[in-house]
Amino acid sequence: MGKDVVKQKRKLFHTLLSVEEVLSKLEQLIKPLGIETVDILNAYNRVIAEDIYAPMDYPPFDRSEVDGYAVSIKSVEGVDELHSVELKVIGKVSIGENPSLEVSEGVAVAIDTGAVIPRGADGVVMEEFIDKINDKVVVFRGIAPGENISYAGSDIARDEIILYKGSRLTHLEIGVLAALGIKHVKVYKKPRAVVLSIGNELKMPGDKLDVGRIYDSNGYAITTYLKSLGIEADYYGILPDDENIVYNAISTLLSKYDIVITSGGTSAGEEDVTYRVFEKIGNIIVHGIRVKPGKPTVIAVTENGKILFGLPGFPFSALSIAITILKFVIDKLEGHEYTKSSTIKALTTFKIRKDIGRKWYIPVVLSNVAGRKYAIMLASSSGSVSSLLKADGIAILEENRDYIDEGEEIEVIPVREREREAVIAGSHDMLLTALLSKHNLIERFALSFIGSYKGLDLVRRGYVDIAPVHLFDPVSGEYNVPFIKNDEILKKMAILVRGYRRRLVLAFRKGNPKNIKGFADIVREDIRFVNRNKGSGTRALIDKMIMNLSRQMGIEFSALVKRINGYWYEISTHTGVAAAIAQGRADVGVCSEYAAISYGLDYLPLTWEFYDFLINVNSLEKDAVKKFIDLLLKTESRELINSFKGYEAPNDMGSKLCC
Repeated sequence: MGKDVVKQKRKLFHTLLSVEEVLSKLEQLIKPLGIETVDILNAYNRVIAEDIYAPMDYPPFDRSEVDGYAVSIKSVEGVDELHSVELKVIGKVSIGENPSLEVSEGVAVAIDTGAVIPRGADGVVMEEFIDKINDKVVVFRGIAPGENISYAGSDIARDEIILYKGSRLTHLEIGVLAALGIKHVKVYKKPRAVVLSIGNELKMPGDKLDVGRIYDSNGYAITTYLKSLGIEADYYGILPDDENIVYNAISTLLSKYDIVITSGGTSAGEEDVTYRVFEKIGNIIVHGIRVKPGKPTVIAVTENGKILFGLPGFPFSALSIAITILKFVIDKLEGHEYTKSSTIKALTTFKIRKDIGRKWYIPVVLSNVAGRKYAIMLASSSGSVSSLLKADGIAILEENRDYIDEGEEIEVIPVREREREAVIAGSHDMLLTALLSKHNLIERFALSFIGSYKGLDLVRRGYVDIAPVHLFDPVSGEYNVPFIKNDEILKKMAILVRGYRRRLVLAFRKGNPKNIKGFADIVREDIRFVNRNKGSGTRALIDKMIMNLSRQMGIEFSALVKRINGYWYEISTHTGVAAAIAQGRADVGVCSEYAAISYGLDYLPLTWEFYDFLINVNSLEKDAVKKFIDLLLKTESRELINSFKGYEAPNDMGSKLCC
């Protein structure tokens, strides 16, 4: 009986469509909502519903482009510094007046910029090329016919099409309309959208968060994204995974809104309800897209043309589909003809294998070094929230490719109004962002915490500007310097600048319930360890300590790590390690002292390390990079660093260590 019920509830995806097939279907189905006339002051970001013709010439009269003297060309023919001419000034034309004066040979009329050219004048001599003597002027530079004059209709001619149906109005177009005396325009009606989130696990921001629950971010992100597109968008709130409740809510909302957008409940699983509700209310035209992330997207159209759009629940997945497909729907409802997402070209800094037959969207940071633009992949899942903050764009890996090589040119959809000036990619540290913020540099840098080794490699290959590193060399006992000095390419590609010191600790829960006495306890059967990610400097230190432990115990390294419960439980940040311990997902781990304190953990000190900065020599002339190096030399930076528990500013901070 139970299995039969499950089968009735579960519904597999319909035939998966490509993104292009989805857009083609939507193109055919979606029509503008209607036309209304609005004042141009209220027309910003609206879409024109008809071609607009110029009702007049612009400029509407012959006018002067400069302050000077309107003359007949015959009066200044052959004039230069050695052969000047004297002209009688017979009056002046000020801006805004209709002149009654007439220019003839041997006379001049003073004229303001923008004033009407008097009859008989066919050129204007600039003030700079005359000497005034009483009621006469001496001209010592000749002019060509029509020089410094804008003739009526030379910019825009009467009855010329100036704006086309389906174009979106910005301040630029509105300024032109005003200049032509057009006060009102016909535009397509703006769609009214409402966003609701579906999921038993969701809570409203500000509410107490229970274990297993998450705050609804999509509802807020998608609603404000829609508002950024210039449409009326409301956030309805959260609904549970209850088919009847969702059905009733959407049915009611359709009486007020043109498009209802849901987030979550789209995976065709046992408890997911969105597609079942959509199927009852309208005709499903899309249920599953050949794209990653975003496969479970569902779209339906009601009998009266209302749109039901079901976004996936994971944040990056929802945003990707909103930018690439939902925006297209909004554009079509508004009558906008130019709906393709703007893209830029960038070179990949990674090699990646993907499944053929599915388009991939990947969050990337954009880097500009030595005249080239690079796309640096952010390591994140479709459920990542931080990738929305870190990303500069969404890289598109096409459906018909199964392998993308390093250095290939790909398309990227920008997600920021302005590109950031420089990229910092390397080891994670909480204090670094505080330093950047204090010196008003945080908005000028893209940050990608990928680990010391990966950051070093990206600088080595010329892809990023700065890599924070903390790599210990067991042979010399030094941090960072040997890794640069022993690499012939890095010695030419980068300089190493002294940063600050921070203390690493062995962290565990308050009160030490597991009675942890030292690092060797990570091999105990009753202990769950949380590790750092491969490529990080902390991971290298952890593996070094495990190697020392293996020698003491007389056990091979590979055999010992198998005994460590949680060795493969890898977290990419110090705060992530501290959070795992605080929440009970692990008992012990290595993190910065500051992270341990922030999460209320107890700890045992392990070592002090240098957190230095490897800087690409091709980036040294960037203003943001110069300011970053300067901040390391400032007293305010030293004071800030020393105010953080577990950090120290060394005397040589900001100095060049090599190479």
